[in-house]
Amino acid sequence: WLLTRLVGTGRARELMFTAEKVDAARCETIGLVNRVVPDARLQDEAFALGGSGRLQWRGGSVGRLVAGEAILSPRVEVQAAEFLDGEARERVRQRLQLFVKAEIERRLASLFAIQSLPLEGIARGLVFQLVDALGSVAVADIGTALGGLDRQSRRTLARVGVRFGTESVYLEPLLGAETARFRALLWAVRHGCGVPPVPEVRRHGRTIPVDPDLPASFYAAIGRRVVGGWAFRADRLEWLAAALRQRARSGRFAADAELAATAGIAIGELRRVVTALGYRAVIQGEQEFFIGRPRRRDVPEKIRGRTPRDGHPFAKLKELNFA
Repeated sequence: WLLTRLVGTGRARELMFTAEKVDAARCETIGLVNRVVPDARLQDEAFALGGSGRLQWRGGSVGRLVAGEAILSPRVEVQAAEFLDGEARERVRQRLQLFVKAEIERRLASLFAIQSLPLEGIARGLVFQLVDALGSVAVADIGTALGGLDRQSRRTLARVGVRFGTESVYLEPLLGAETARFRALLWAVRHGCGVPPVPEVRRHGRTIPVDPDLPASFYAAIGRRVVGGWAFRADRLEWLAAALRQRARSGRFAADAELAATAGIAIGELRRVVTALGYRAVIQGEQEFFIGRPRRRDVPEKIRGRTPRDGHPFAKLKELNFA
């Protein structure tokens, strides 16, 4: 009766009449079992790591994560129990610790992949920064060293998902919603606090307002950059930065619906973000425009202070009122 309900009348009769041996893969295919796992992971499948850092075994709570030596190596604290004492308790802790280590390496696989790359010098330093920040680093925090990264090292890192933007260097495979939640958990365990809310899967790519009660390190840990009071996912900030550069090549530009859609915020919020990215707001007439800030150059003493001739682009800039 039970076999019929699981696999259907026809298949149940086939199995009974033929006495055929059915391997694990086919059992899963025909619905006889829910899931098949490798022998080596059989015990791990009985464990689970909850979103709050609680460790469970077959549905029951057996421990929790607490801060360890580094963000990627939290410690396991075994839940008190009458039947666990001394050596037995330590064996359970070690088993749970192995499970947690394997779970972190599985969920953040690309982060561990870059650690194993044969890199030296600047590239090795960049890997260290990416690992320490859980996969996303602001270009400003890397400094001038990034300019010295050789082409071969860039290609090697790019093959495992490292993306080099003008605002951030980040691991693209770690930008997913579930990974962001896991990164948030590791950050919370490291800081000894509750796990802050992370956008749902269908809203994960959206730009979110910054919570003033949360430090910037939290947003960095989940792969976001704080700019102008908003937390941008690293790739979305690069899309916006590219769109702004393209506009600036043609001269001054105004904030519009297209830029707002790229940023994922309202038009009225663009001013703070655009100026935070280094553009200057200018007022001409009653309309606001943005222009790129010129790069600093060493200007010879003899031409400093020279008044630009009529018709020169810089003469036109003198007519603008800077906001």
